[in-house]
Amino acid sequence: MFIPHLDVMPLIYGLIIFLGLWSMWHKIVNGRFIAFAIEVGVFWLVFSLHGGTMAGGFAAAIAALLAGSIFPRMLGRKP
Repeated sequence: MFIPHLDVMPLIYGLIIFLGLWSMWHKIVNGRFIAFAIEVGVFWLVFSLHGGTMAGGFAAAIAALLAGSIFPRMLGRKP
């Protein structure tokens, strides 16, 4: 049965939140505590700046995933 008015945003939101939780769990298990702290910090900052809304949580999850994967690599490089 096809529902033409189906909203897929909650599904995408849940997938992004799941990826964020999995990413944080993976970092803790593998001892990447600085990357974990960066990811949690960015999520908290963006989520609080957006007022705790669903859109804010979505933006925070995406920003945290990007920051948790990019910022630790920048810290590890030496000029």
